Amino acid sequence: MATIKTKYGYSVDCFGDCNEYALIDACFDDELFDGYIDGSYSNWTEAVKDVAEYAHRNGTELVQLESDS
Repeated sequence: MATIKTKYGYSVDCFGDCNEYALIDACFDDELFDGYIDGSYSNWTEAVKDVAEYAHRNGTELVQLESDS
């Protein structure tokens, strides 16, 4: 497990191995946005940065990422 802090001041828990082939399950504060994302992320820091931006634009916060790898 890795915990990564966003530029918005909150931390995101990340489980599994993050690589360009992984399917990632994203959980948000607003469950309406929960679901799988198919990103070509090479590490958790990159994934959190990108998905946290998406969450911020939509008025929610990213809580957790989990890889199928």
